[in-house]
Amino acid sequence: MYSLILYVLLGVGLAASVGFLALHRPRRFFRMVEINASWWVIIIGLLYARSLVLLAIRGAHPGSFWDAVIGIGFLAAIDGLLLVRFFSYLRYLREHPQGPPTAS
Repeated sequence: MYSLILYVLLGVGLAASVGFLALHRPRRFFRMVEINASWWVIIIGLLYARSLVLLAIRGAHPGSFWDAVIGIGFLAAIDGLLLVRFFSYLRYLREHPQGPPTAS
């Protein structure tokens, strides 16, 4: 059961990360605004991908009940942040169909 929860949470987080990055394609990737908008999502997505690979290779072995609860709690909280980022960007795209303003 613990492994299934981990697979679901990691899969949801990775899907939200990849979904956001697929929709958000900045022109100037190294501006501070883009670093704030995209880079933390990239880092979390890479960590989730790594965790999924390690989970598939090693399996899930929680140390104790509280270790499992805390791990799943943090994973769910990070998933929540990724989903907020993804859905807020979808809302932004609906409200601004022409895309973000460009600086000249």
